[in-house]
Amino acid sequence: LDNCYIFPHFATNTVAVRKALVEDIQSIVEEFYGLGHSDKKLRQFEKELRYDLAVAHRLTAKYNMDMLVWNHISARFKNGCLVTPGRMLWSQIRPRDLVFSSSNVTADIIHDAIYAAHRDIGAIIHLHTPAALAVSCLQEGFVPLTQDAAYFYKKVATYEWDGVSDDNSEGPKITAAVQSLPGCNVLLMQNHGFVCLGKTIREVWVLAYYFERCCEVQLRVMQTGAKISIPSEQVMAKAAEASYLPDFAPGVCEWDALCEEIGTMEVREQETNMLRMRRNEFSFVTNF
Repeated sequence: LDNCYIFPHFATNTVAVRKALVEDIQSIVEEFYGLGHSDKKLRQFEKELRYDLAVAHRLTAKYNMDMLVWNHISARFKNGCLVTPGRMLWSQIRPRDLVFSSSNVTADIIHDAIYAAHRDIGAIIHLHTPAALAVSCLQEGFVPLTQDAAYFYKKVATYEWDGVSDDNSEGPKITAAVQSLPGCNVLLMQNHGFVCLGKTIREVWVLAYYFERCCEVQLRVMQTGAKISIPSEQVMAKAAEASYLPDFAPGVCEWDALCEEIGTMEVREQETNMLRMRRNEFSFVTNF
């Protein structure tokens, strides 16, 4: 580690002990503050996670699914997770802004509890989008009515609202709710919001996007007051199976295009900033 020194001490001043101390400190620092220089593969993995998380935050803002600085997205990393920093607008979040512990205690409780439910959960997104929030207030909850909703057929677990998630004792209840439904990819938190969970950031973000749209469709159908045509279980089961074929699984087709869109936005922002700077310089010269 740069600028890290082990000072000699009469009780530890041996080659073996000093060597062990240096090796242990490296892993401890990396555990809590990010990777140093000891594992290039892990460093690359962290870099990729940070990039995808930053893209996911900016996409959420772009599609008007954010709520100022609130809500959170995370990715499992080592013995913890990289998560939303808090106190930043999501449209501004960059890869380096992601942290190992959120400034929002609710994020830590919810995400830690869900990661504890299954080892194969690699990413989580928790949002309070309007349509999903409205559906979370319905006694019947989410009802899959369309082809797009096949992603969520028999995969939406529910959790009864227990107030603001700021008490660690709530963690086991959230864990149990996720474990109560095998194959769960959404936790609908009654009167609160929802969580999408999966193996990758791209998967959970795309699931969240489609879940919000499906909730919006459900509400619009209910508003008609007409008799609702609900697909048969046989049809929905077949559609659900097809939705997770390798070529159609959430995030497989969409993510690269979404990343390209965010990259294009960043180029536009840079060009706009450069133009603004040039205009300011010209204004200064003419005023002078």
